[in-house]
Amino acid sequence: MKQKVLVLLVLILSVGLLMSGCFSDKETPSNDAQQREEQQPQGEISTQVGVFQGMADGHSAEILVDGEAQVYQFFDETIAASFETLEPDTEIQFDVELDAETEQQTVVKLYDAPAEG
Repeated sequence: MKQKVLVLLVLILSVGLLMSGCFSDKETPSNDAQQREEQQPQGEISTQVGVFQGMADGHSAEILVDGEAQVYQFFDETIAASFETLEPDTEIQFDVELDAETEQQTVVKLYDAPAEG
């Protein structure tokens, strides 16, 4: 009798665990939704002109802006590929997003040629 009750209890608990996973009230965002959310600007974006100095690491570039060397991060693969082809001392124009909370500057767009004038 005790064994039947134990088996029944284990079955009830197992079914309960399975059912709890099926009825979640939270929606899990898909990978596409997460990528769109990550790509949408979260801070102020400004256009900068500077002189590319070189790569600081795999996701950062050192750029002279107004005579001051600054390190800008980037996370887009297209931007990374563009930076990798640049020669040091190349003048570039780029859009940078400033995260007001962390003060992190992220390159979100790299133009083909710097603006004239």
